[in-house]
Amino acid sequence: MRRPAAAGRLTALPGTPRWAVVAAWATLVCVLPSSVWRTAVGLGVPLGWSDAHLRLERIPGFGTFYVIGLSVGSIAAAALTLGLIYRWGEEIPSVVPVVGGRRVPIWLAAGLAVLGAVAVAGLVALSITNWSQVSGFADSPTSGWAILMVAAYGPAILWAPLLLAVTYAYVLRRTG
Repeated sequence: MRRPAAAGRLTALPGTPRWAVVAAWATLVCVLPSSVWRTAVGLGVPLGWSDAHLRLERIPGFGTFYVIGLSVGSIAAAALTLGLIYRWGEEIPSVVPVVGGRRVPIWLAAGLAVLGAVAVAGLVALSITNWSQVSGFADSPTSGWAILMVAAYGPAILWAPLLLAVTYAYVLRRTG
């Protein structure tokens, strides 16, 4: 039996398994370390990248805006997973013309979530296979900075499977 929600507290929709709530929040949490790493590099925090690699990435400059934008976008995209377990993700905001106030179609939410998981899995696989080019540590892959970067990016591997698990729980809840 569900306890009543405390005032101002997020409460998952009835029928949402506890593991899906944990997985939804874990999706967001697994994106944070790499976002912090990228933002720090973009802001000029010395995290072991050579001046040559910073120039290649155009940091400072356009690369700074890119890595910060990528970090913000990653966090926002991961946060959308929470819409699969909370009420705010079930109804189109009333301010949207024509369709505002209607329930989000199951196929739309689930389809976009699956497409997102496939895209994330592809990007993670591409990053892993090209790690020596994207990490900035091709010349010193076992340095402390390189290990810290791997630790920051490692949790992102979980993003796609966690999103798929939450999507599965969402579809079961909405169709059951």
